[in-house]
Amino acid sequence: MSTPALTLIGSARFRPFRNAWMLLEMKIPFTYNPVGPRSDILDQTHPYKSGKVPLLQDGNFTISESVAINTYLGDRFREYNSSLVPQSGTQERGFYDQVTSCLLSELDAQGLWIHRKHEALSQFFGACPEAVAHAKIHSLAVIETFADTLHKQQGEGQVEYLLGSGFTAADILFIHCLDWAMSIGWLTISEESSTLKKYYELCTSRPAYKASRDLAKAKVNSESFLVDPKTLSKY
Repeated sequence: MSTPALTLIGSARFRPFRNAWMLLEMKIPFTYNPVGPRSDILDQTHPYKSGKVPLLQDGNFTISESVAINTYLGDRFREYNSSLVPQSGTQERGFYDQVTSCLLSELDAQGLWIHRKHEALSQFFGACPEAVAHAKIHSLAVIETFADTLHKQQGEGQVEYLLGSGFTAADILFIHCLDWAMSIGWLTISEESSTLKKYYELCTSRPAYKASRDLAKAKVNSESFLVDPKTLSKY
């Protein structure tokens, strides 16, 4: 099995965290280029010239969008880990696509991104306090819906992951969104249901999550470096 030549472009302080975590779960070595949004390199490599991160380079192929990247990795490198993304064409894959689409459109785009766009980055997009306030209410409602789903699965004797019995890239997305909500003061896990707290602790205890948190400490726009999954042993 040859080692893929992969480069992750984008600091793990932002959405590229999802992809760093995925790559580490799959135990695939990769070059990490911790640039920030709107960096010069993105003008040269981004397929849509949007200035956003992440980007993944797989040889001559470049793909953007964090969930698309993780799904691509799960499909393309199934020999490294076949459980993180369900097989295409199955009901399990349909459920995975449903959950990730909901999280992206309802929690990320209509919730967390509204805060970043109209509060954290108001100098670029304009301040809109009313939109941010509504986005918070909406985000917490979405999180509560997923927490209720987890609670029902517990009652049916299933392990507490979004798709049921196994950890997947859908959990990577949800945990990153929960971390994002906590970082802006919208959510405190200890104040939420014991089900959500147990789920959060279960996912964040994983070595690949902890290693990704360390990658996020790298200075934005610093030099690229190789990430070796063998270092997971220290976590």
